[in-house]
Amino acid sequence: MQFKQALGLVIGLVVGITGGILFSKSLRPEPGSMQERLEVAEEQLARSNRRLKAMAQHVARYRGSSKGEIQRMARDFKDGKELSFDDILGSAKPWMRQVAPVMERVRKVSEADWADARVSEWTRNYNLSEAEQEELKEYFSEQSRKNAERITEVINSDESGFVDFVQATDNDWRDFDGVETVMEGFLEGEELEKFRAEQLDKRIETVQNEADRKLKVLDDIVSLDDAQHQQLFGVMVRGSEDYRPEVKPEGFTGQATPLDRTARDSAIEAVLRPDQKQALDKHRDERVQKVTEQWEKYQLSPPKKFDALEGDVF
Repeated sequence: MQFKQALGLVIGLVVGITGGILFSKSLRPEPGSMQERLEVAEEQLARSNRRLKAMAQHVARYRGSSKGEIQRMARDFKDGKELSFDDILGSAKPWMRQVAPVMERVRKVSEADWADARVSEWTRNYNLSEAEQEELKEYFSEQSRKNAERITEVINSDESGFVDFVQATDNDWRDFDGVETVMEGFLEGEELEKFRAEQLDKRIETVQNEADRKLKVLDDIVSLDDAQHQQLFGVMVRGSEDYRPEVKPEGFTGQATPLDRTARDSAIEAVLRPDQKQALDKHRDERVQKVTEQWEKYQLSPPKKFDALEGDVF
């Protein structure tokens, strides 16, 4: 009992001393004393530090926000600094991400209407079954989804630029290359031959119109003679993105292998005389200069990889 009493006394003494110390620290110091002035200064410093930290966080959020970025660009433009479409797209991305669900619904409705019309047309022409109609709709839906994914990827990326966005939105989900294979799986006999003939005629018309148009532009630049005109028509045909070996427009003779743009340009230069090559090079240089002047006129700097947007010379 004596040990327990002594232990209780010691514990009580420790608690009492601790409480006394805490109580003494809770009392305000004497008014006007050095201790009071020190505590007031410490409190003011702590409040100032909290305000400074909060302000720094606000500025960091503001600078990263769409509104802050737009106002920064407005100041830069006012100060005579060049802006880039990459910066403009970057400032618009937060807004684009917010409205993306709405735009997605609009896109789906529009594309579904188009797909329904196409499926209805082919159903009338080729007597497609309900299962075949659904397969066609699924094909168009899948093409649309893939293209939408590319656009979403660009919008959600902080690294993508204006050129990436244009290239992502330049994909036509109404792609007939793949759907031809789907349709051929449904058809046989005369219907299959009819379908293939119709698609081939459409492709020939597209390729021929493109070749004639580009050849006219080249002729305006370098003044082709009749022999060159005949040779380069075939080059333009083979250089079309829609060209296939079975595509043979009227007046097309010679090789049937497709040409990419580099190979096509090499084939064109092989036909031109030295003075014509010089005229073509001059046209290209002037074209680049004109584009550069247009950027400068609007106080804009070209976006990254902007050459990819300039497209074909012809």
